[in-house]
Amino acid sequence: MFFKKKSVVPYLLMTFIAGLISVFDNVMNVVYMQTLPTEEKNPFASWIIDNWGVVGLVEIKAIGTILAVALMCKLAYTRYKIAIIPIFLFQICLFLYLAFASVQSSMLFKQDMFVPIKEFFRFYL
Repeated sequence: MFFKKKSVVPYLLMTFIAGLISVFDNVMNVVYMQTLPTEEKNPFASWIIDNWGVVGLVEIKAIGTILAVALMCKLAYTRYKIAIIPIFLFQICLFLYLAFASVQSSMLFKQDMFVPIKEFFRFYL
């Protein structure tokens, strides 16, 4: 059997979801490439954009995602697997921010709340 212990499966699932959210974040960088240099709120990401452009940011984030997911997969088989939980929770918060930050609270049910998610799937279809 691929899994040595069943207790590893939830941690690998959290790792997969965290990686998927990171991919969503990076695709949003590509989708909004034209406005990202002025709209980016992360000062470190803005610095990368200023020095290497949006393409550089996408490449760095892709490499970081691959390394982070590989490390978390390895951690899932150790006694340090508990470290995956805060990363997973942070990624869930990031997804909620990315997916719904454009929605103003006064317009919550009056406008399309799922524009970023639709843009993500439009990018691939």
